[in-house]
Parts: sequence; C-alpha cells; structure tokens
Amino acid sequence: MIRNRGDFSKVKNRNQHFKCFVKESYPHFLVNDNHYYVQAYFTKKAVDGFKSKNDNINIVDLKSRVITITDWTLEMARVNSQDVFTSYAGLEVRLVVNGFTMDKAKAVVTNHPSNLFRDAEMKTLIQNFHHEGVANNASHAKVSMPEVGSKGGSGAGVVSYSGAQWSFKEGKTATVDLTSIFR
Repeated sequence: MIRNRGDFSKVKNRNQHFKCFVKESYPHFLVNDNHYYVQAYFTKKAVDGFKSKNDNINIVDLKSRVITITDWTLEMARVNSQDVFTSYAGLEVRLVVNGFTMDKAKAVVTNHPSNLFRDAEMKTLIQNFHHEGVANNASHAKVSMPEVGSKGGSGAGVVSYSGAQWSFKEGKTATVDLTSIFR
C-alpha cells in the first residue's frame, strides 16, 4: 500500500480470504496472524452481515476467536500517531473489513504478536515515504545554508515540512465505531 501510494487496486491478492486471531475486541478490534497485529475497521455492511448470521453473539465478544475475513480493503490515512497506536509517523494503513465469518473453534496463539507499526521494516517504509515527499517537493527540500564560519539565525539551515505535500490516495470509507457495537 505504501509503495503504491494508497492505491489498493495495485495490491496483489486483494481478493484472498484469510483467517486471523482476534487479539482484542474492545475498545480496539485487533487481529493478528500469529506474528503481527493490526486494527480492523468494520463497515456497516460487515456488522449487519455478521449480526444477521449470529444474532446471539456480539462482535465485541470475539476476543480469542478466529475469524475469516472474506471481503476487505486496505486504506492509507493521515492520523495523529500519539492518539492512534496502530500507526507510525502520522500514517496508518487500515484494514477495512466489509465481510467476515466466525470460526467455530477457539484458538491459542503460540507466540506474542507485536504491533505491525513497530516493525523495523514497516517503519523504514514509512520513513522512506516521508523522505520521498520532502525530496519531491523542491520548494521545501532546498534550504539556503549560512556561510561556513558565520553565525546563522535560530532557523538557519532548518527545513520546515508539514507533511501536507504528501501525495497519496487517502481512504475515506465510513466505518462503525466499536462503542456503538458494544451497546
């Protein structure tokens, strides 16, 4: 997603179903593959589809269960990483769930999965994405430096960059807040 600048149509295997373990179901719905976890965001279609087949089970009660995600997309979004722990450097790749089923058996995780956004490779991809944004914007990337030996002002040689110059397709899919599901 990051290399494709948010264009999900260029992602391989985007029609593939996959099973994942529900690490946490409230206040964040975290799913993992036994190595990494990410937050899942549910559309109204996914919530309604699950409720129609499982009227006696609430989505927020799926902790420690296995689900199969049958219809999904990925989206990139700008976020405040101090508020969204499943992000890094102001960027989150969201797993948007449009359809899923619950497996009958409970599962046991054999290792402790970590946040995908704390993985060194993922951090490097995002840092590279930020760097490309600065490097491709010549007006912000070039700064006049003070002469060697002279005293520059407090802002001498400092590159200001707000991230507003990022060019990527930002996802805007409407998702359901877990608080409303919890009730």
